[in-house]
Amino acid sequence: MVQQRARRLPADKRKRLIIESARGVFASQSYARVGTAARARAAGISEPALYRHFAGKKELFLATIRATGPRLLKIWEEISVDYEDPIETLWAIGVYYYDHLESHSANMKLQFRALSEADDPDIQSALHDNFEAFVEFVADTLDEGKARGVVKRDVDTRLIAWQFLGSGMTLDLMNMLGFKDEMDRARADLWGRIYLETVRRKDGRRPQYVTAEGTPMRAPEGAG
Repeated sequence: MVQQRARRLPADKRKRLIIESARGVFASQSYARVGTAARARAAGISEPALYRHFAGKKELFLATIRATGPRLLKIWEEISVDYEDPIETLWAIGVYYYDHLESHSANMKLQFRALSEADDPDIQSALHDNFEAFVEFVADTLDEGKARGVVKRDVDTRLIAWQFLGSGMTLDLMNMLGFKDEMDRARADLWGRIYLETVRRKDGRRPQYVTAEGTPMRAPEGAG
């Protein structure tokens, strides 16, 4: 009996699969050490087939970096749909991020690996675009909060957005370096609430923070 050949995937789907498999390879090794054989093996294709889709390692690396930002933004957008209050939106995003540190660690390792190669203008540009999109999302959310009267009008929303991203990267570093116990859920919740209370208008509606179990949380002492 003659065995049928596996159906060939469309080129665009094959490229997406190659990028997805390359994410783990680039996250686990330095850019310089990743070879063509490892990239092809991870994608389950031959090296010649890999070059049919990407001219070289750098092109694939850039495609992998550029694919990472939209993945995270899509999650943030899906979360934001469930919340009317912009501050509650940022709270929910922060809770999600903390609860999924392990599952998105490959994405963050990839970003850190790419940062070490940021002297390359193309790699710097790809990272810049990712972080610009993150900052814009958070800043727009805070600007919406201003319009709704729940965020202080004198807040520099881009600066606060960078602070929000910095908190997330700090959590990633603590997790990857074995300090996660120093930022347990209770401390992370307190950290997040204190951060958000610094931007909330004192006469604005106080958001209803909840724990992972869905129970209400008290606001920090002295807040509001």
